[in-house]
Amino acid sequence: MISIFDKKKEDLKLDFENAGIKGYRVDQLWQAIYVDLSSDFDEIKTLPSEAIDYLKSSHVVSPLQLVVKRKSKDKSTDKYLWKLHDNKLIETVLMRYDEDGHRRRRRTVCISSQVGCALDCKFCATGQQGFSRQLTVGEIVSQVIEIKKDLLIEEGRPFNNENNLNIVFMGMGEPLANYSRTIEAAKRFNDQKGLNIGARNITISTVGLVPKILDLAEENIQVNLAVSIHAPDDDTRSETVPINKTYPITELINACKKYIEITNRKVFFEYVLLQGQNDSISHADKLGRLLKPLMCHLNLIPVNPTLKSNYIRSNSEKINAFREVIDKYGIPSTIRMEKGIDINAGCGQLKSEYIEIEG
Repeated sequence: MISIFDKKKEDLKLDFENAGIKGYRVDQLWQAIYVDLSSDFDEIKTLPSEAIDYLKSSHVVSPLQLVVKRKSKDKSTDKYLWKLHDNKLIETVLMRYDEDGHRRRRRTVCISSQVGCALDCKFCATGQQGFSRQLTVGEIVSQVIEIKKDLLIEEGRPFNNENNLNIVFMGMGEPLANYSRTIEAAKRFNDQKGLNIGARNITISTVGLVPKILDLAEENIQVNLAVSIHAPDDDTRSETVPINKTYPITELINACKKYIEITNRKVFFEYVLLQGQNDSISHADKLGRLLKPLMCHLNLIPVNPTLKSNYIRSNSEKINAFREVIDKYGIPSTIRMEKGIDINAGCGQLKSEYIEIEG
């Protein structure tokens, strides 16, 4: 049976009408699953019995089965491992940020878009697992639904826009390689009659699929774009990011320029710092010259080491020196706050550990 979250509203309306159920009942169903967060069709008291019976005969609610949930020692980060209908495993991360004088209190959900990943970035645990399949829209959307249910219990009050919920497509997989479903999921998150998460609170990341960046620029949804660049030149980048051989840095930067021109929105560049690989002053200088012409923000990220990678994180002195060079070019930058290291919160790490234990 198909998850209710895999269906668009217009498709559900057609299904209802074909089953002899009034089409307006879909609005009540939509409210129940996306706003009230009903976990079971029997919980929905606004629908007639024939609608409930129809739904139970042909649909399930969540396509996710929780395998394990871990909480970091500082209680700021939760890592979820889910099993899908075909026994495949995916991960989701919830990160809590309290008000710090610069930004207000917020909650960020990092979601997966694929089972595994085909792009084989050398420092990424997910890339080391290979690619299994695309996630459906329902499998993407349900990650946020399930975590929002947990937040409702935890917060003890309605979890609404005042709580500043952010969604980042930065979990397992390359979101733009699952393009149509990623876009549909983003629209579902943004739906004012559903989860009602602001488009500017949704970030879609890519390791650099140039044609899809250009497609995203034409979409009528004002989400954020994050580009995992990780090196300032082709030789260095190709060593850790194989897709660079298909879409080298010049093409990637030109696509970002076009994206900015069309959308008038900044691009967020992600740069994982690897000791001795991409963290020298020379690399910083090249990166500064590369990004200076762009309306952008740079996130510097200490890598989460993985079992199958020889790369280790740059030390704090190197990271600070790197950022000082970036500052000289007038590029806004942030050193990413580390969260969940003690629970393997990095992309793909918990799944790798689980597979190792099960094997």
